Amino acid sequence: MSAPERADARANRQRIIQAALSVLAEKGAAAEIKEVAERAGVGVGTIYRNFATKDDLLRGILDDVIEQYMAIHDRALAVDDPVAGIRLFISDMYEVIERWSPAVMAMLSGAFTEEIKQRFLDFLQDRRLEALFSRGIEAGVFRADLPVALARGLMVNICDPMVYLAVQGEMGREEMTAGFTDLILRAVLAPSHEG
Repeated sequence: MSAPERADARANRQRIIQAALSVLAEKGAAAEIKEVAERAGVGVGTIYRNFATKDDLLRGILDDVIEQYMAIHDRALAVDDPVAGIRLFISDMYEVIERWSPAVMAMLSGAFTEEIKQRFLDFLQDRRLEALFSRGIEAGVFRADLPVALARGLMVNICDPMVYLAVQGEMGREEMTAGFTDLILRAVLAPSHEG
């Protein structure tokens, strides 16, 4: 396959995932491949070349999201300043969640299999964020008595798509990002770094 063909195939795959998110938001578990193809502007055969079954398409959506989430972890951990890492993590997570929230609603309606749900749970239990908090403790920026597992849990919970959806009707993404970042920092900053 040539580079232009690969680029076209990648673009088709992304259009299919975006269309699937949209159809899932509207139809939940009743979403059909034909509707996804129409929304993506591709033939049904193109979908089946990319995703052999509807479950494979749902896995593709989840893989796309998890890949983005893992990249966010990596970017946050690469930032030297742990406070900036927290801000970056929350901001980037909310950007992805805003795009992905239709899939959350589909998951709640039963569109995802138990295997897919388990893969998402495995991602949520990723402990790499603890390094961000440990680095902040070592630098004296975060409280010395901060339980890093709980701090990680707090940040993951704040970035839960359901939390985002619960607050979304009352404020926009930027306001939510700033507010939740402030709440986390109030909980973790050392007294000498508050204010």
